[in-house]
Amino acid sequence: MKKLLLLILICTTNTLHAQSLQYSTTLSELIIEPPTLISLGFDWRISGDENVNATVEVKYRKKGESEWQDYLPLLRTGRGRTVDYGFGNMGDPNHEMRYRIPDGFAGSIMDLQPNQTYEIQLHAKDPDGVNGEAVRMLTLQTRAEPMPFQGGEVRHVYPLDYKGEKQQPAYNTLMHAVNGFQTWCDCYQTVHPNRAKPGTKILVHGGLYKTDYNDYRDKGGLWLHGMQTLVADGTAEKPIAIMAAGDGEVIFDGNGSDRYFNIAAADHLYFENITVRNTRIAFYCGLQGLQANTGLTVKNCKIEQVQYGVLAQDGRSENFYIADNVFIGKNPGDRFNPQSGGAYGKTEAGYGVNLAGKGHVVCHNYVANFWDGINVFTNSLADPAMNQQSRAIDFYNNDIYNISDNAIEADGGYANIRILRNRCFNAMAVPLSVQPVYCGPVYWVRNVVYNASKGVQTCKMINGDNVIMYHNTSTSHHSHFNYWGEFKYTDVRNNIFMGPQESVAGLPKEKIMPMMLIMHDDQRSIVDYNAVRPGLEIEKLYGMKVKDSTVYASSMEAFSKKTGFQKHGLKVTDYNVFANAKEPDHAPSNQGKLYDPETIDLRPKSGSKLIDAAEVIPGINENYSGKAPDLGAYELGQEPPVYGPRNIYQ
Repeated sequence: MKKLLLLILICTTNTLHAQSLQYSTTLSELIIEPPTLISLGFDWRISGDENVNATVEVKYRKKGESEWQDYLPLLRTGRGRTVDYGFGNMGDPNHEMRYRIPDGFAGSIMDLQPNQTYEIQLHAKDPDGVNGEAVRMLTLQTRAEPMPFQGGEVRHVYPLDYKGEKQQPAYNTLMHAVNGFQTWCDCYQTVHPNRAKPGTKILVHGGLYKTDYNDYRDKGGLWLHGMQTLVADGTAEKPIAIMAAGDGEVIFDGNGSDRYFNIAAADHLYFENITVRNTRIAFYCGLQGLQANTGLTVKNCKIEQVQYGVLAQDGRSENFYIADNVFIGKNPGDRFNPQSGGAYGKTEAGYGVNLAGKGHVVCHNYVANFWDGINVFTNSLADPAMNQQSRAIDFYNNDIYNISDNAIEADGGYANIRILRNRCFNAMAVPLSVQPVYCGPVYWVRNVVYNASKGVQTCKMINGDNVIMYHNTSTSHHSHFNYWGEFKYTDVRNNIFMGPQESVAGLPKEKIMPMMLIMHDDQRSIVDYNAVRPGLEIEKLYGMKVKDSTVYASSMEAFSKKTGFQKHGLKVTDYNVFANAKEPDHAPSNQGKLYDPETIDLRPKSGSKLIDAAEVIPGINENYSGKAPDLGAYELGQEPPVYGPRNIYQ
């Protein structure tokens, strides 16, 4: 009898323990991210699954098609993870104010077609059971590229020195045409019954628009302020379009002003085929917690000699489209003199594009001579009560050149940050950065990095979760620091990391990174099918940080046995695996050599070991030739992507 009671007690205790752990998955809110032109994103909240064995499978198809296509599964979020608020959690040295990542699944479907309707199937599975509607069927549409409205009012703006007949209605200044009032002296009125209505097209005629804003009676209308403050709103379907009229280049010269276009209070403005130069901030769209902007389009423009191209740091900003532009910063076009100040030399330019919010697209831009190239605002915040999350953002097909620090930053991103097919040449520090990512995932797919960070480090990943790296080609090793916290889950497959084999720029051999140094505390992380050129001057050729200990091994095989990673990895010893590329100087200093991207061909050479050596990943690389996909950013026989502007005006 005592044995029976003891057995009942043990069974009851085990049952209560299993119930307290909540192994089964309970489905909760499904957040549909704002669609972009080529991506759809999801964030499905759950409770339970404390043994972390639930999954969410993803399938999709165009509406009207019969066949479903498999895609990457959603990524598990939460699992008790916490992350610092903001950069370094300054003011909280004990890391007590940390954000707890919600339990759930998040992820995206990428490289879809714009303005297309898709059917999506999300299927939640758990061997321990699923509570709720396990299969969700969705019908969603990607965004269309913003275009001017046809059929609205047309207004004309002419330079002050214009001679000849003017099309009517004609306005003396752009601010006059948008806001509706006649600028004169200290009249800076922004509320007027004649302001432009949604759908208005404002044609700016060729010429130089430069005013002396220190002249009280300057007829250019920018006296005292020195900037174009625009407040009239368009709508998503009917933006207010500000466009070159087609009779010559339109140049807005800020004449050294602090900001030129102040559009923080105006939604759905559309700029096309204009030049903005000689100002600190070309397009000012608001700072965190102050003012947000919705629906900004900057397309096919030249932004030159500026400190910031587009600055929008309020996380309530939505649905920007920044495409096919040239951004040239005020930093010198060659390497800086390190004696001019600071570790990176003197810098005068900040960011080409720096934004927070959701639904943004930054694509096909040329960005050069800045501190950072294209960024999520580093200090975006995770807490939904602060309404400052940065999520559902696409950076793709940008051409980024001569950057002092990071070519691309996902710092401060919350979820579904997609960074695809960017070319990053001559970044002096760490080209790709994530510090922190609050929830994830952040996708890095088919990006190219050449000549950066002394050949040591491609990625800086500090404090966050769920980073995916597929098919990137880099002349730096993949690694990351541990300044403010450990990184969590990573999936690193099909990449090429061509680090230096010898000391560079006086860097001592013990400072040359191992093949990989990936810190994480999730044994489900994946690191495999990567081609690596390890350093030769150190004994510890292969290393990985797991929690508080580092695993080293002297060969790929030994490393794989110790860690379970890189079972299908390749050792590459020379650059002869590429069609036409030599080892760069790895940006040894601010005076280092700059390499022209058009002279470097990082496609795989026919017959090299990169061919057919990658793993098939659903939705990422099924369109391959041969027996399997090729390693790195390019597939043999396929044309490389178009980087930078597709149609910048001449």
